[in-house]
Amino acid sequence: MTIKKRLARSNIAMLVIPVLAAALLFLLALGAALLLLQGNLFTLHDAVEQIESVLHGFKLTLVVFAAVAAILLLGAVALTNLYLTRHLFRHISQPLDTLTEGVARIRDGDLDTPIAYTEPDEFKAACDAVDEMAARLKASLEQQQAARQQKQELIAGMSHDLKSPLTAIRAYTEGLLEGVAQDEATRQRYLQTIYAKEADMETLVNRLFAFAKMDVSQYPVHTEPLALAAELEAITEEQAGMAITVDVPAMTVQADRELLRRVAVNLLDNSRKYGGREDVQVRITAEKTGGMVAIAFTDNGAGVPPEQLPRLFDVFYRGDAARTTPGSGSGIGLAVVKKACDEMHGTVRAENAENGGLRVIVTLPLAKEDGHGENTDH
Repeated sequence: MTIKKRLARSNIAMLVIPVLAAALLFLLALGAALLLLQGNLFTLHDAVEQIESVLHGFKLTLVVFAAVAAILLLGAVALTNLYLTRHLFRHISQPLDTLTEGVARIRDGDLDTPIAYTEPDEFKAACDAVDEMAARLKASLEQQQAARQQKQELIAGMSHDLKSPLTAIRAYTEGLLEGVAQDEATRQRYLQTIYAKEADMETLVNRLFAFAKMDVSQYPVHTEPLALAAELEAITEEQAGMAITVDVPAMTVQADRELLRRVAVNLLDNSRKYGGREDVQVRITAEKTGGMVAIAFTDNGAGVPPEQLPRLFDVFYRGDAARTTPGSGSGIGLAVVKKACDEMHGTVRAENAENGGLRVIVTLPLAKEDGHGENTDH
């Protein structure tokens, strides 16, 4: 019962109870008067004298009765008010204590114990709001902890992935300076290795820079209608060392050309590095799903253990294939893919293909049928 209803009932009770008490007193007084008259009227001859005697003392009796009735009525009102006030206050103080205890638990860091107030009164909404606040605060703290852990992993990953090429560059440079490479062929090999390691570092830094800009929403994203098949054909022509099949029907996506290129290049590069075989093959397909286009990149590699699939797009996360081949990848390429898809209002997910290999499915918005989708800048 709500406090408003309890208060209304209390007000009614404070009016009804004194009235009932007054009626009861009146009935008792009337009964007493009748008994008194009946006891004194022995004969008809004495009736007049007895009535005169009763009437003579009636005024005094009436005054006494009125005084007693007033005192009893005031007492009834006071007792009724005291009882109802204590009863009503108990239904206010107990929920307040429960709410205070719940807030104190949150203050002390206990976000797992809800108030769980069940009474259907005005305090239930307040207690439910505090429980919801605690749940949101817990989720926020968990997100902050995850972000802090991600930053730590990012720093550790950067240190590891920059250390390997730097160590190689230093070793080959010292070899050149100390005259270890005595013939021209060896010197050229050293220089080619230094150049390749520097290129790996540049790629890593560029990816990290792009990820950081997208992470703080400073990347200039400009979406426009793009012919998907033509864009993918142009991108795959630049890739070497793998067989790529583009099987995409004519359709137009609303995407940023540079970000689409980053997505495709990073996914193809991921298949090349972690496919686990020399003859890496990638098949790119696409289909419409509602107002989106699902683009699937499927390779013929060994796939990924199911427990690793949810973390593939975390910053600097690398599965077993990457751990067993240090320096083959930075672990940031797929994180850039996810950020790019988010910026283009799309999604990305990974799964193991039915016939082996990894399939990464990117969804992007479908442009308007006439090819003049609205441009979006942010």
